Amino acid sequence: MKFCNVLCVCLLVGSAHAQSVIPFKYTSEEDNRLVKENDSLKYYEATGDPLNVVAINEETMHYQLVVGKDKKKVLAEGDIVGENDNYLQSGRWVQYHPNGRVQLAGNFYRGKPVGTWEENYPDGKVKKVYNFGLISDKDGLITCLSGEYREYYNDGNLKVSGYYAADRAKKSETVQVEDPISGKNVNSTISKSVYTARKAGTWEYYTADGEVERKDEN
Repeated sequence: MKFCNVLCVCLLVGSAHAQSVIPFKYTSEEDNRLVKENDSLKYYEATGDPLNVVAINEETMHYQLVVGKDKKKVLAEGDIVGENDNYLQSGRWVQYHPNGRVQLAGNFYRGKPVGTWEENYPDGKVKKVYNFGLISDKDGLITCLSGEYREYYNDGNLKVSGYYAADRAKKSETVQVEDPISGKNVNSTISKSVYTARKAGTWEYYTADGEVERKDEN
């Protein structure tokens, strides 16, 4: 089986906040050099990351991105699930700050972020809380930032409060396919759904003292 990174078709508009992706740096046994193995774990060179390695427990289906020097400090981890020729992120995943505290945590479904996600400051206090909706479309399952969004100051006071809505649109692109009659490559136009995360309703912005600084109507 091969690992792959799965990208959702979701654009974020009108916000500096971008979708966070927990590092998943394994392609396949053929593409990632095996560093060492023991009874429970196999260690591979991390894809695009010469300093760290990936540890995979094939019995428990668990993935860890670990510091390459001692292979003990975990940078990110979570469970994986097999699907066709790929492994996908599944269930709860966590990324850590250098001090070991949780930096980012949330759930995946078949490689797509879903549900409530939380980002934390290095001291462990909550920085942001936001949600990903899982949308069933004729093009398949699509995930997009949607629902309540909250951002906090380091002292715990609310900084930003608002709501994202997922807007659906169509995107066309030209791809090359093989003509079944001539056997030659020809251009074909296909369309797929694109969901845009849009600020909706009232967004409130607060000062560090907890006072309402402004309200934006979207």
